[in-house]
Amino acid sequence: MGASKAEILYALENSMFEFPELPGQWETPTFTGLRAHATPHISHAFGNMVGVSTLTIENADAVIAQVKDFFGKRQQEVGWWLNPSSTPIDLVNRLKVAGFCKLIEQAGMVLTDLQRKIKTNPAVTVRRATSADRSEVIRLYTAAYPLPEQLAAVFCDLVLLVECGAHYLAFLDGFEGPVSVSSMFSPSGSTVAVMQGAATLSQCRGNGIYTSMMAARLAEAYALGKDTAVLQGDRMTSAPIAAKLGFEEVCSIDFYSWGSS
Repeated sequence: MGASKAEILYALENSMFEFPELPGQWETPTFTGLRAHATPHISHAFGNMVGVSTLTIENADAVIAQVKDFFGKRQQEVGWWLNPSSTPIDLVNRLKVAGFCKLIEQAGMVLTDLQRKIKTNPAVTVRRATSADRSEVIRLYTAAYPLPEQLAAVFCDLVLLVECGAHYLAFLDGFEGPVSVSSMFSPSGSTVAVMQGAATLSQCRGNGIYTSMMAARLAEAYALGKDTAVLQGDRMTSAPIAAKLGFEEVCSIDFYSWGSS
């Protein structure tokens, strides 16, 4: 029996807020009707994010102003994760009025056949990253994603703190060292595996590395007892590839940002 629709949507909507606090590096501030995380010293919409909104018509504008005030005082950019269940119904318009701009349009996608046969490029090999690979994981998230190096280091460590959390490295024949990185984890107690953060060096794209990364992670997820995989795919890049691999879109997830001047 696979994951329920509710479990799938929970994983898609909440995955970015599943990481615990890391003192001095990753915080989980409290805002009414929102989940949130923040980085004390980094201005980046990935590191400073709110979402999973259960705001009301009565309090939405006040909470939006509170979010802007919190991150504005830090002179930080903040991202707002727009989920299928986000409320109130006019939240997008309220964010636009408050100065938020759309950064990314994403497709929330699901695959329930983790044993699906996926053809991969034999010139690509994938393995789970070890503690000795930490510097390579950080290098690739910095260069290929790209993330600020300090944020890449925090993300590297955070993934390992949640259920089934792991990073993966891909190698391409003819290139020295790993050329791509990705991660996988699960919400606590869930049979859903979240495919997260795949990034490949620009000079190595077009060699089926994303596909090989996905095949490796799906195989490991199945071995770990997971029965469903989800991802948030950028409609311009990863979502079309994921669709070819059997993932089906179940919702839209858009990402807005506001930057302190």
